[in-house]
Amino acid sequence: MPPQPLRADAARNARRIVDAAYSVFAAGGVTVPMEEIAAAAGVGVATLYRRFPHKQDLVRAVLEARFDEVIAPVLSRAASLGDPREGVYAALEAAVSLAAAEQPLFAAANNVGALTMDLAWRFFSPVAALVAAGQTSGAFRADLVPDDIPRLVLMLVGTLPSFPAEASEGWRRYLDLLMDALVPAGASGLAPASAVADHTPRI
Repeated sequence: MPPQPLRADAARNARRIVDAAYSVFAAGGVTVPMEEIAAAAGVGVATLYRRFPHKQDLVRAVLEARFDEVIAPVLSRAASLGDPREGVYAALEAAVSLAAAEQPLFAAANNVGALTMDLAWRFFSPVAALVAAGQTSGAFRADLVPDDIPRLVLMLVGTLPSFPAEASEGWRRYLDLLMDALVPAGASGLAPASAVADHTPRI
């Protein structure tokens, strides 16, 4: 049975808690006590724990909110562009931009077990569909498979720690290189892809 929707007042409280948690985590990391988050949200501690019994639940809710605010609209727009290459570029750009801006949050979420593959596949699956559409139109090489998508994203995200603050946009060079690698012209044969392990990749 699907979860029942929250009452309007409960939904407002939940949103206030998530918004407050995002601000508090950004300032002090996820080790900040739940009591401090409750105070920032203007709710009682009991209200916070009733909605988010564990810190992991709250961190996960913050990640989902950031996905819904930043990534989901881009994925929707990318699917409607009619140009798979442009759509994939927009999706990858949004994801790496968010990962770059939220590196402490993602690292902390990974440490508390809130960064899970089911959330990641909310991104990977639509991008894989865009790639498949590009393969049909000839925009992308035919030997790409869905399991390539998580690894390509992780390749891009993996460059982030290598850039100093003054070159925080340096990942864009590698996004351009990656996009060039997806086209058929001059492509060499690939070794078979392995299935993606069912665990959360380190970011």
